Amino acid sequence: MATHSTASLAVTGAEGARRVLAVLQAFTPARHTLTARDLAEATGIPLPSMYRYIALLRETGLLIGDERGCYHLSARLISLARAAEAAESIIEIADPVMRALAMECGETVILVRLVARSPVCVHRVESAHHLRAAFEPGQPLPLNHGASAKVLLSGLPEQVRRDYLGQYAAADPDGVARMQEGATVAAERGWAVSEEEIDRGVWAASAAVTDGRAVVAALTVPSPLVRAPAELQERLLAQVREAARVLSDRLADAHG
Repeated sequence: MATHSTASLAVTGAEGARRVLAVLQAFTPARHTLTARDLAEATGIPLPSMYRYIALLRETGLLIGDERGCYHLSARLISLARAAEAAESIIEIADPVMRALAMECGETVILVRLVARSPVCVHRVESAHHLRAAFEPGQPLPLNHGASAKVLLSGLPEQVRRDYLGQYAAADPDGVARMQEGATVAAERGWAVSEEEIDRGVWAASAAVTDGRAVVAALTVPSPLVRAPAELQERLLAQVREAARVLSDRLADAHG
């Protein structure tokens, strides 16, 4: 009986932790200030429970509220973000390669890794253009769309890939089938492209980054179609592939 109660408490505690994390992850650069109702709708957490989680996060200093009932993340999370970035040793190695690629192609360059079944932008070097695709470090990307996702999925065993995409199968079986095919092709080629799969008017080229053993990231250049017409896409893809090769070689050397 005691064992059953302990297990129940453990499950409850784990679910509570997941909900707290869901509240924090509901904030994005575009949606940086949210009400309790906004957070409840974004996370699926009932509003009465949401107020309890908000109170907990305010008590720990991770969330700040105002007199209008609006909330935003506190500056305490900046140090956590910096710690996470510092722990990403790949960023230190990737940054100069990404800067060289951004200068060569004139477009924003992002580095995407698979984190908890989601492609996440972990580093970005922006282009100088006013019109550019906007991807923020820490921003999750869809797993069932886009060149980066195809490349990251390509590095997984086929059954794991199917499991990851299974969450989308009921809502979009045709899309999942296309993504499976795209990941299979990317596994053979080491690269993938996409057109308007995530954002309208954006074409993207992505190439696999390896550490000598496995795919660890996707190096991606998302470009507005007005600057990446069909006749220029091959050149841009070649630039991305070469930069990914250089980065892969450097990671392999660093890991001995």
